[in-house]
Amino acid sequence: MLDSFIEYYMENYIIASVVTSIVFFILYQLLKSANRYLDVKSYVKKSKRLRKKKFNGIYLTEKLAKKRKKNTNSYQKLKGKGKTLTKKYFTYKMAELPAVTKYSYGKMFKKSNKNLIIVVKHGKKTLQKIKMKKGLRNMIQVTNKHECLDEFIHYLHNLPEAILEQQDYDIFVGVEGVSISYIIK
Repeated sequence: MLDSFIEYYMENYIIASVVTSIVFFILYQLLKSANRYLDVKSYVKKSKRLRKKKFNGIYLTEKLAKKRKKNTNSYQKLKGKGKTLTKKYFTYKMAELPAVTKYSYGKMFKKSNKNLIIVVKHGKKTLQKIKMKKGLRNMIQVTNKHECLDEFIHYLHNLPEAILEQQDYDIFVGVEGVSISYIIK
């Protein structure tokens, strides 16, 4: 049986080349998706280390306390280097959070199409949704409008762990009566 299949395969070069190319294409796609998943996995491990050392939100809020006008809690009232540090932190989070989401909701040979959206609510009314693709301006706008810079930074610092564990995570900003949460679509 196997000998007759090999003989038929060797005699028909066109069929042999088509079947071989299809098999190689399927194997290439499987290896490509596995490699992508493993790259994201290594990025998530690297981001955990960076979160502890370079992009620590808790440490950043302590730094920003010295670089703002008294009794304020918004991006707009930061002085000099405080704005630069905050922008750098938000930019890093805009890169890290989608990768963590894709890793957490993806599988080895299947690409995840889930996207992270941060939602700002007042009661049951949705005030704003922040998508990660163009979120820097929206993040700054939320912190200015609701006076919640420190709370928002702490939220972003703890959010990757909640996404990895696939748990609900939200915070309540008492001054404005606003809650910040996330959804995965």
